Amino acid sequence: MDRKKCSRPEVNFISGLLAGLNNAIICAPLDTAKTRLQIQGLYNKSYSGTTQTLSMIYKTEGIRGLYQGSSITILAYPLSWSLYFIIYEYLKSVTNDYTSSSLYSNILSASGAGLVSTVVTNPLWLIRVRLQAQREKTNSGWEIGKNLIQKEGFLSLYRGFSASLLGVGHVIIYFPMYEYFKEHIYNEDQPTLIGVLISSWIPKVCASAVSYPHELIRARIYTHDATQDKRFCGFKGLIMFTFNTEGFKGFYGGFFTNIFRILPSTFVTLYTYEKVKYFLEHN
Repeated sequence: MDRKKCSRPEVNFISGLLAGLNNAIICAPLDTAKTRLQIQGLYNKSYSGTTQTLSMIYKTEGIRGLYQGSSITILAYPLSWSLYFIIYEYLKSVTNDYTSSSLYSNILSASGAGLVSTVVTNPLWLIRVRLQAQREKTNSGWEIGKNLIQKEGFLSLYRGFSASLLGVGHVIIYFPMYEYFKEHIYNEDQPTLIGVLISSWIPKVCASAVSYPHELIRARIYTHDATQDKRFCGFKGLIMFTFNTEGFKGFYGGFFTNIFRILPSTFVTLYTYEKVKYFLEHN
């Protein structure tokens, strides 16, 4: 396949935008359930498992509760994925000129794209998690952001950034594996449903098993109010608090709900991306 054709930014932007939008709309309730399970160790809630969590949210908050934070999600996912794929494909085209190893090229590209995407979108993820957690007295993402800036300054929007940076490790594991499976299953041919399913799911389970603790820690930092809750301080303090109160398994709270969420989410995202990209490149 023509390398220049692959790296056209408008193709990657549109493909990533539509992929992120599909992800946001389809997977919102599972995303809310995952967040509630991740943070409950701090607040002694009684969620237990995907079905029970979804049921409890629906009974106490209605359908609106399942879609808390969707206004931010619809912005954050498309922005994150479109930005990620533009940078990822561009860096692949650049690094391929300096290394004969596609693995090294994919690792470097995933790292760079993950870093930039994290810097740009961290405030949106923070606000979204706070909306999903329902610990604020407002349902407005704008109000949450404004209140944080007024109380703690603009940099408060980057709370949890250290934990977010660890998330770059997820894409370093995931995307090289995804590229490997994709190359050996359908390569330059039109992406098939089964091909994308296998290529996206196996790497996702592997990457998530390794990197999931960072997601849990990040969600807890996002919702923690340091002015009211003095049980721990900062990123390292939260890690020790979680381990001391819940043990090692505490870092995997909501893991199976997350797996249940990310498998369809990942498939929807990458299938949309690959199909739209193929269509734009061949028409």
